[in-house]
Amino acid sequence: MFTTLDEDTLQYRPRLKKCGSVCTVLSVTLCFVTLIMLLAIFAVDLNQKVHVVYIDGVKPRFVTNEKFLSVALDSATIASGFKHFDFTNERLLKVMKALSPAYLRVGGTMADRLIFTTNKSMSFKYHLRETDGGECSYEQKYCDYLQKPNFTMNAKEWIQLNKLAQKTNLDLIFDLNVLQRFDNNTWDPTNAEELISFSNKHNFNLNWELGNEPNSFRHQFNYQVDSSQLAKDFHTLRNLLRKYPKYADSLLVGPDVTRPRTDSNQSTAYLREFLTEGGHVVDAVTWHQYYFNGATAKVGDFLDPQTFDILKWQINAVKAIVQGDRLTDKRIWLGETSSAYGGGALHLSNRYVATFIWLDKLGVAAQYGLDLVIRQTIFQGHYALVNKHYEPSPDWWVSVLYKKLVGNKVIDCHTTHSPKTRIYCQCTQPKSYYKNISSVTVFGINLHNRIAKIRFEGTTPLNDELAMKDLKVHAYVLTTVERIDSRLIFLNDDLLELTNTNDVPNLLPRTVSAHPYVEMPPYSLAFWVVPATGTVPSYC
Repeated sequence: MFTTLDEDTLQYRPRLKKCGSVCTVLSVTLCFVTLIMLLAIFAVDLNQKVHVVYIDGVKPRFVTNEKFLSVALDSATIASGFKHFDFTNERLLKVMKALSPAYLRVGGTMADRLIFTTNKSMSFKYHLRETDGGECSYEQKYCDYLQKPNFTMNAKEWIQLNKLAQKTNLDLIFDLNVLQRFDNNTWDPTNAEELISFSNKHNFNLNWELGNEPNSFRHQFNYQVDSSQLAKDFHTLRNLLRKYPKYADSLLVGPDVTRPRTDSNQSTAYLREFLTEGGHVVDAVTWHQYYFNGATAKVGDFLDPQTFDILKWQINAVKAIVQGDRLTDKRIWLGETSSAYGGGALHLSNRYVATFIWLDKLGVAAQYGLDLVIRQTIFQGHYALVNKHYEPSPDWWVSVLYKKLVGNKVIDCHTTHSPKTRIYCQCTQPKSYYKNISSVTVFGINLHNRIAKIRFEGTTPLNDELAMKDLKVHAYVLTTVERIDSRLIFLNDDLLELTNTNDVPNLLPRTVSAHPYVEMPPYSLAFWVVPATGTVPSYC
């Protein structure tokens, strides 16, 4: 309700007592201080760098897999009898399908304890609270096989898994149990062939892995399979698959070793030795990566650029073996990855603060030449993309937006260096072009507690200042409110949530001028679809 004032009130002038020269000095001092503060604010604004993104190149830097962003379902979910996992839930099906096209990798530590059975009376399950090995994945803790007994997956569950993949348009990769061994320590493929034969009869489309993190079997199971023997086991599996025409050409990927570490060459040595004898057998070379321990992770770990940069060194370490040593010409996959190992970090890995390290990983992985990234996991664990009520996490929303906007052609884009403002460029998905014009998607994160300014160059004709001034882009800016560890994520100030029918809402951009720059709010993520009206890049 507005309050109105009468003329008498407006004409009233209160009388000040005379204070002489004291008031004059105070007034001058106040004006001087105000002027200094305004100049300081203006100076800070001038000193804030504009990050120039120069888009270059006559051909793509790299072309990733069409299923570049893929997802995993941990074998621990099967071990627990699919607790809280409803194959028929409409919301679950829709949030999974929103990530297609993609692979659905079913694997993890417990894959090497899984026994397939068609015997309805034979069933053994037990509930695991954690995924990817749980506490046993912590470097300081050793476990033995008694803590992880074998469990069964029956024919009905296997059929349900395959139908789930079909309904959600995801291609299944199944991790077979390599710890079924003969007394001479060679792989016993008997149970694997039962599953393969059953799958063949049901005409299931499948791809395969054999074992999970074999270089850590001593740590996880108090057992050991050396790399040379594992390579022979992969040969055995390949020959087995050739017996079935349907699977003769299906993908076989491996060996799924753990991440390279600066304090140990164990995983890289295992990978090198495996590829020496088995590099020609696999269709892609897989390794796993996490940044830190989920049990000890703090908020600051998710915001530290030095932590983010670990991935670059690790990718180069793997590429040095695969490509540098010329052991195979196969592409490299990040076969299992998230923020923190041991199931993730409680109240962090599924919150807004985790989105920075996730989007940065996608940008770095493509820029450094990885063909595919499999996110651990769609369900179960602190880092799950979907919780037990099938409500999506902020990382899920980032993934959906990435799928919508980012194509598979990676662009050389040169940026002014800033550890906390991290920018990447790829061709735009054609369905998301700016007004049907070939476009570049520039995306990245701002870890500063102040606005970041971004200027695009290279997409308009050279020396055409008028075109640059008129340049407009589609902006998708992601933020949160109040706390950085919030469950909430906003797109262009609108809260992201599923519709009443459990569908993804229309993810609409704002059209903004890119001249002289665009802005990223503090602690934000952004995607900009930039029309390529010049000659670069002509391949988008």
